[in-house]
Parts: sequence; C-alpha cells; structure tokens
Amino acid sequence: MKRSLIGIGIAVVLAAGGGGIWMMTQKQDEVKVREALAWDRTYQNPIVLDQEWEDYGIGDPYVLRYNGKYYLYCSTKDWRVGIKAWSSDDLVNWSYEGLVTEEPLTEGAYAPEVVYWNGSFYMYTSPAGKGHYVLQSDSPTGPFAVKTDNLGLTIDGSVFIDDDAKWYFTHAESGGIMASSMSDPYTIDAGNKLNTSLGHWTEGSMIIKRGGTYYMTYTGNHVFSKGYRVNYAVAHDSPTGLYAIPDNNPIIMSTDKDFNGLGHSATVLGPDMDSYYIVYHNLAGKSAEGPPVRKLNMDRLTFNGDKMSVLGPTHGMPAPAPSLPAFRDSLGDDSPGNERWEQADVAGADKAWVTTVTTEDRFTAEYNFVVDKEQSSPASGELEAIFSYADPASYRSVRIHPASRSISLLNSEAGEELQQASLPEGMDFAKLHTVRVEADRNGTRVYWDGLLLIDNTQLTAKAGRIGYAWSGGLHPGLHYTAFSNEAGGSSDNQTIKQVPGTMEAVHASSMASNDIVLHQEGTPDGSYSAELKGEDAELAFPVYVRADGDYAVAAMVEDTSAGSTLVVEAGGAKRTVKLKARNFATEDDTSEWMKVPLGTFPMKKGMQWLTVAKGKGNPNIRFIETSEAAASEGRQEIAFDPDSTFGDWQVESGAIGLLVDSNNAMIFGGDTRWTDMEVGVEVTQTEAAEGEASILLRTTNESSFRDQVTDSFIGYELALRNGRMILRKISYEVNQELTSGVLELENGKAHPIRIKLEGASIEVYDGDNDEPVLAWTDRNALLHGRVGLRASSAGWQFSNMTVNTKS
Repeated sequence: MKRSLIGIGIAVVLAAGGGGIWMMTQKQDEVKVREALAWDRTYQNPIVLDQEWEDYGIGDPYVLRYNGKYYLYCSTKDWRVGIKAWSSDDLVNWSYEGLVTEEPLTEGAYAPEVVYWNGSFYMYTSPAGKGHYVLQSDSPTGPFAVKTDNLGLTIDGSVFIDDDAKWYFTHAESGGIMASSMSDPYTIDAGNKLNTSLGHWTEGSMIIKRGGTYYMTYTGNHVFSKGYRVNYAVAHDSPTGLYAIPDNNPIIMSTDKDFNGLGHSATVLGPDMDSYYIVYHNLAGKSAEGPPVRKLNMDRLTFNGDKMSVLGPTHGMPAPAPSLPAFRDSLGDDSPGNERWEQADVAGADKAWVTTVTTEDRFTAEYNFVVDKEQSSPASGELEAIFSYADPASYRSVRIHPASRSISLLNSEAGEELQQASLPEGMDFAKLHTVRVEADRNGTRVYWDGLLLIDNTQLTAKAGRIGYAWSGGLHPGLHYTAFSNEAGGSSDNQTIKQVPGTMEAVHASSMASNDIVLHQEGTPDGSYSAELKGEDAELAFPVYVRADGDYAVAAMVEDTSAGSTLVVEAGGAKRTVKLKARNFATEDDTSEWMKVPLGTFPMKKGMQWLTVAKGKGNPNIRFIETSEAAASEGRQEIAFDPDSTFGDWQVESGAIGLLVDSNNAMIFGGDTRWTDMEVGVEVTQTEAAEGEASILLRTTNESSFRDQVTDSFIGYELALRNGRMILRKISYEVNQELTSGVLELENGKAHPIRIKLEGASIEVYDGDNDEPVLAWTDRNALLHGRVGLRASSAGWQFSNMTVNTKS
C-alpha cells in the first residue's frame, strides 16, 4: 500500500492550561514515570442558564465569538416575542443579556443565528417556522431591527462565509440540507439539495472551514425522537458540492432514558483559539403547552485530517473546561499602557507596544482592532500586528495597508515582504476587524475576520512577544488581544479523552519523532494513522473514566500489523496482545483496516492514563475504542425493555409475538455492555406470516417514535425472508447488506437458530449443526450491545430466546 509519511515533531512537554495539568512520560533508569492527572476547571452537562425560557429551556443553541467574547442565542418559546441572549468569557460561565430584539415578528423565533461582518451583526431566524427574516444590529446584544421581508424557505437558516468572502446559506429540508449562494447579507439565491440527509427530516445545519476542508454538521429525526442526532459531512472543493459522509457518524447521539434527543448543534472556536467546541440541546420532555423542553450541552470537538470527532456526549460527569489563552487583555480601545505591555522600537512606526510575556515556538495570536477610529478609508498610514518580537531587528508582522486595501506578511530579519493578499471588498476601517496568526512547524497562517488569506509554509514559528505598531497618523482602537501556545489543532493532543469513547491514535499526548510516523494515504476517511516504529513507541492518553467497571479496549489497525504485538496498560493492568493473522482474514476486501479487540480491563472512576505501546513489529493504528463491558458471564436472562418497544408485542412464557401487524415492530432487551455472545432462538413462520422477521444483535441507541427513519437503531440484523437469511449492518439511515444465505423454514414448525458473535466475527448456525451456514467478519465491527426482535406481521413467532455471554 502506498502511503504518505510525516514524521511527528511533538516533543515531550509539561502541558498546563485552564482545563487541566498533567505530566507527560519521562524515562528514568528505563522506567516510565507519570505524574497523577488533575484539572482545576470543569463543567458538567447539561448547562443551566439564568433566565432560560420557562418550561421551554434552551433549544437550538448558537454561539457567536466576537472580540474575545461569546454570545449565545436560542429559540424563542412558542407564542412569545423576543430573542434572548447570554454572554461569556470562557464558554462555561454565562451572564444573561436580556432580549436582544422585541420585534413583533420574532414570536416563536426558531434557531436564531448571528453573523458579524464589517461592523454589522446580521441575525437569521425563522419565526414559528414561517419563512426567514434578516435582522441587523450594531451590537451583538442588540437591539436587532428587521431589515427584510419574509425570504421564505423552511427552518434553521445558517450562514457560512468562505475565504473568498462569498456568502452561503443552508437550511432544513425533508431528505437533505438545502444550500444557496448569497449576493449580499439580505439576499438568498435559488439553491440545491445537498447529499447530507439523515433519512427523514434533516435540519440544524452549519458549515465551518478548517485546514481547507469544509465540515458540515446537521441533525435528523423528529425533535421529540430519542434518536435525534448529529451527523457531519466533509467536502474539499465547495461548500455546496458533493459531501463525503464518514463512517464515524453519528458524532452526537444518546437514547438513554435521562439523556436523549441530542441535536441541533453549532460549532465555535474555543478561548485558546485552537480548540473547537460543539453546543447542542437534549430533550427534557414536553412543556405544558406542548412544545419541547430542552437543555444546553457542550462538548469538545477534535480533528484528525478530514475526520471530526466529539469527546462525548458527556452527561452527569465532569468535563475539562475550555483552556484559556496564555495571555489575554481586553484593552477596551485604550493604548496598552498597563504593566503587561511595554513600548517597543519598530522601524518607521509612530508608536509600538509589545507584551511583556513571550509565546512559545508554537502559538496562535489574535488581534482585534479598529484601524482608524476617525476614517473608514484612511488615505495614508499602516497598522501592524506584531509577533515573534525579540528586538527591533528581529520580529514578524502582518501589515495592514488601508490605501491599497491589502495585508502583507513581513519578516524583519529578511528585510522583505514575504506575501501579500487583498482584503475583501468594502472593508470599513473604522469598524472592528480581527487578525489571527497561527504559527507552528508547518508555517504561518494569517486570517482576516476568520478568512484564511495567507498560508506561508516557509515561515515556521518562532517564539517572541506580540503587539502593535502604527504609522502615518492613524488613530487605531485596540481591543481584545491574546495568544495561546497551541496551533493547528495541537490542543487536541493535550485534552482529556473520555472512557467509554474513541480516541484518535494521533491525539496521544506525547510522541517522540523517532518513534512514530504518521500516514494518511490509504486511510478510508482521510484521517492520519500512527505507526509505532521506534523501540519506545507508545500512545499515551490522559483519560477520564465515567464510572467504576470493566471496559473493553479495541484498536483499528492496518492489515500490515498482523503478527505484531501491542502492550496495553489500563486500570493498573498491563497485557501483551498479539495481532493474530487469522483475525485479519475476512470476506470483505474493500478495506485494509481491522478493528481488533485488545481485552477487557477493570478501571476506576476518575482521571488516569491509558497506553498502547509497541511490543513486536511495527503496528499501524488509526484509533482506540473503549466501551463498557458486562462483568458477568454465562447464560443471561433477557428482560425486554418496555421503553424500547415499537409495536404491540406479547411476551409470555418464553414465547414472543406480535398481536397486531406493524410495518416496523421492534422489541429490545438485555444489556448494552454485552460483547461476545451466543444467541439462540426458535423462529416459527405461519401461513399468515408476511414480510420478514429478524433477530437484532449488538444493538445500541434504539429509538421508538413514529416520525423517524424505519431502522431506528445501531446494530446488526439477521433477517429471514422467503427461504433466505440476510445479514445487515444498520445505523439508522445507513442500511448495509453484508452477506446472505439459504435457510428454509417450514410453516408452523419452530426452527432453532444459533448466532455466535466473537470479536469481529459473526457466525449463524442452523440448529445444532457444527458448521455455520452463514459467516462474516466485519472490519469495523460493532463490538457491544444488546439483542432484539423485529417483525412486520403477527404471523411470525419467536420462542426460547437465550443469550450466553462472555466479557
């Protein structure tokens, strides 16, 4: 297999941020030592805010980041007027800002979103779902005034501005998200339907762009369905083109009794200007008037190439609060005359200031400013955002040229302008604008108002101070200024991961450059894998374990890893696991990757380390997956769950059947922690039987609701129909036929079937026969879940269903 190879330059470091502190691996006399993990700032979902809509809560949350501060908006309770907003400095502690508009047409305003551009705040909302309106304000807290007539379209409008300053509008539609171009903030052109669908009503879309890749999040199912969930899709050429739908969808979902109906998300850059967070709501029942009651939640997003993941969803457990910048100062339009700044010498400048503290050799810096408070288009003068300042002869800067309406990247040591870019048309230099600089070993990237205008791969990062300089009689207004020592997603490696959950191999906290090599070409989802090559290669993850218990650990490894060994350490136990060649022999040759179980480990609640190290060979790993495992083994009694029953079933004396025909009757039972198991059941097909009957295996996230997709669960289905059996893998709208075989059923006679699930292998046996009549090994296996039954008519009956499990 061909690969792209990238050596890792992540050094062993002491990481300290607003969310936690931990020490990375060190070698002392050939013994690896780690300090205990700790954090000093946490939060917990759901987040309760002051002055939420009574008996309605926070639905459809959206967060705007502006001038270093966050502003949260949500849907308005039905038949009420006005839109509420809250503000925060850290995404955790929120202050109520009141009603930002009381325009009469905002009665029951759905999903308001606010975009800042060139001095104006534009709000897009669909009051009571009756078409969209645009409101405008000069402040994020209003007052917002109506500026358009009804623009039509359905609900959940969202605006995305691309790097070329072109605007796009997406909104909800049955069977997919609609996308349109915009000729100005008030005009939405005719659109087209994207291939982003959750099989039913699809809504709550939002697009962000990161590293040249478009990521769209979107939500599906009815708002009252427990299976309401968030997917994402990826595109490279255009925000309105063809999207790829990665396999790790959905990224936010839970149908638990106390935490379900998760959806309608929005994504926002974290306070450290490197991390990303996703906000969404959960369903908390119906209000007295009928509309849904919902609560606010937030979880950390991580990125690995094209792959986006959520460290969650978390609920009822602490999560690390977003890390704060290493330096931040609001300034408030004044010159930086406090003790955190000092005047500097910059050639040709009327005045210059730099911070007294220094960035490290990887950083992100942000500058919020008004170029000239007195003129929207200054005739002369220039403003510089300075970084990597060591002395008057050694610094770098982004220079803003109002006269030519451009910016340039400069390096004083080279004595030259390295790169120039034009600013978007119509920039008003008397309004607040933002420059953000990301610098690391991959180069320097410069953003203007969130648009990537300069990407210089030659100018690698250099430590130094940040600041401002100006000339030509400008009267700048300096506002929120900050830097963190993270860039290009480096904070994804430092954040605490969740158990149970999935962690990307490349997000291990510490990797030595001579031990691990990254590969991207050949991975099916555009992510990077980590090949453990050096003698001391290991992937060490700081994790938080949700509760005391046994946890199954699995790894997605490349076929070339067959014969290698991995040393897994979790919960104080260490085991060496051989990646046996027979585990990679499958009927499916569409992939070169296999999810391999690595064993079950007892782990205590709280923060700790989970490590996967090289034993023998050079194993290549994409991600590590952890899930709860049942502690008991042996024959398990199946208790069917009345809350997970769809259709009118009768369960009596070991016999199970439908009382009334149903297009999609399902019943579930058992324990979602079951891993390997053998399921036995007798199936009877009578003359009245129609359609098909199914045994459901390793199911999770089951949902019973009339207005949702037909296949409302995640798991495997063994369907019986017309003398055939069909093995499918189902994840709501994604229904994949894996393989099929022959199994004749005699009318009126109970037919015994056994199904054995061990790791990635599924084998189906006809009665007591020793040879399977159907076999499949799933390369991306669902490794845990409970069982269920499915039928379309009362002519199907099931009896003597048993489950024998082992952890």
